[in-house]
Amino acid sequence: MNYKEKYCGVIVPMVTPFTEQFEIDQQGVENIVGGFIRNKCTPFILGTTGESASVSQRKKEDLVRYTVKVVGGRDLVYAGISGNSFDDTVRSSKLYSDLGVDVLVAHLPSYYPIDEDQMLHYYEKLANAVPLPLMLYNIPVTTHLSIPLKVVDKLSHHDNIIGFKDSQRGEERLDESLRLWKDRSDFTFHLGWAAMSSYGLLNGLDGIVPSSGNLVPKLYRGIYDAAKNGDAEEAERLQKITNEISAYYQGGNILSRAFPIFKAMLNAFGLCEPYTALPMITLTADEIQRIKKEAIEQFGIYKN
Repeated sequence: MNYKEKYCGVIVPMVTPFTEQFEIDQQGVENIVGGFIRNKCTPFILGTTGESASVSQRKKEDLVRYTVKVVGGRDLVYAGISGNSFDDTVRSSKLYSDLGVDVLVAHLPSYYPIDEDQMLHYYEKLANAVPLPLMLYNIPVTTHLSIPLKVVDKLSHHDNIIGFKDSQRGEERLDESLRLWKDRSDFTFHLGWAAMSSYGLLNGLDGIVPSSGNLVPKLYRGIYDAAKNGDAEEAERLQKITNEISAYYQGGNILSRAFPIFKAMLNAFGLCEPYTALPMITLTADEIQRIKKEAIEQFGIYKN
């Protein structure tokens, strides 16, 4: 199988929509996933943007059920299984498989510092234990661990590991990753550094994983299509727009401060309620109204 034809495209790390009572907001799931499907984007639930570390297991299962139902077999569903307990991670993988997920995504356990051999051993054991294709996920900003590319390259030959999502920034690392895997039909490379989406795609990247894609999936699909068609000018034009959108909520903020702003932007676009799970703090009503006004004025033209 050519993995680059199956595991590719715009894979959006979906927010987890909550009601005011902090249950899963079914209408929000329908709105957001519907936008993905209309714009040929793929949902990745229970990742960092999905506040997965703060969501109970019951609510995770609810989100999986609702998402799989809305997708209805029209696209793949990626789901995060990351955690500090190996047994719980494997248990989640089996449950999500039964619920209809297609691909599993896992970053490293993040409590203990671990070395390269331990990283390799962990992922080999996990890939052998889970019932679905596994994508590796590197996000040092939350795990405080960086997976060396030589470790990823060793793991890339495992039969059940289909790709690697890297959210670590660094142009040298990106270029080396492209060199290693752009010509591999049995392994895919996906970038979580949204600002470099057009550059990566123009140079052989298989997929992009942009959090802002929850708000403007059409723009990211446009970047992907333009780049794959060799239209660098259009890809870079759209990239500048998405960078402005991302900067609105990310600029100068740590993740736990950026996401409540992003939820308010999604609320402004009529996609979901603005609520976030603890330890994040949902914005005040006045803050939400201010962001709604600014978001619509600045970015409303791009509403899908």
